[in-house]
Amino acid sequence: MTTPNPTVHLARITLNPRSRDVHHDLRDHTALHRRVSALFPDQGGDSPRTVHNVLYRLERELSGASLLVQSTAITVNRNALPANYMADGIDYRELTPLLDWATPGRTVRYRIDAHPLKTEFVRGQRGRRIPLTGEAALTWWERKAADAGLTPHLVLDTPQPPVLATRGEKKRAHLSVTRFDGIATVTDPGALRQAITTGIGQGRAFGVGLLSIAPHR
Repeated sequence: MTTPNPTVHLARITLNPRSRDVHHDLRDHTALHRRVSALFPDQGGDSPRTVHNVLYRLERELSGASLLVQSTAITVNRNALPANYMADGIDYRELTPLLDWATPGRTVRYRIDAHPLKTEFVRGQRGRRIPLTGEAALTWWERKAADAGLTPHLVLDTPQPPVLATRGEKKRAHLSVTRFDGIATVTDPGALRQAITTGIGQGRAFGVGLLSIAPHR
C-alpha cells in the first residue's frame, strides 16, 4: 500500500515593526524558535517541530520583515502569538497543488537559507564541522540541489546575518547562513517533495533549511 503524501501548509506572518516581542525574537533565534514552536499544539509532544515537520524562514525587506512557517498536517495557531505581534493577518497556502505540478522538466524559481558545512576528520579525534563560503558553498548547494531533485541553471548566493542562538544554558550556537536564489529544472519530483517537506542541511530548528519553489515564467 502506498503511503499518501502529507499535506504541506505554508503561512506568511507579516511582523509588526513596533512590537517589542518581535524585536526580542529577532535579536535571539532561540526566542524565535520557541515562538514558532508555540504555534503548534501540545499533542506534538516534546518536539512538535519534528512531528509536524516545522520549518521557517525570516524574510527581511525594506518594507519590513515577515516569517514564513511551513508544516505538515496542521496549520499554525495564530492565537498563540502575542497581541500586536502581526502587522496584518496571516496568509495561508496549501502547497500540495504546487508539489503535484512540479513534474520532471518543469522550470522553477527557488530560494533557501542554508548553513553549508563540511566535516574534517583528524585521526584519533571526532569530526569537526567547518562552515563553507564562496565557491565551496556553491558546490555544496549544487550537490544538495541534485539530491533534492533539482538541476540549477542560475545560482545567486547572498550572505545573510548569522544565526545566534543558545543550546542549553551556556552553549552558544553561531550559524553562518547563505541564501541561494535561482532557477532550476525539476528532475526528481519525489526527492523534491521530500526536501521541501523536511528541509535541507543543518540548523533547521533555527530557521535554516526551508526550500521554497515557484513556477518560473
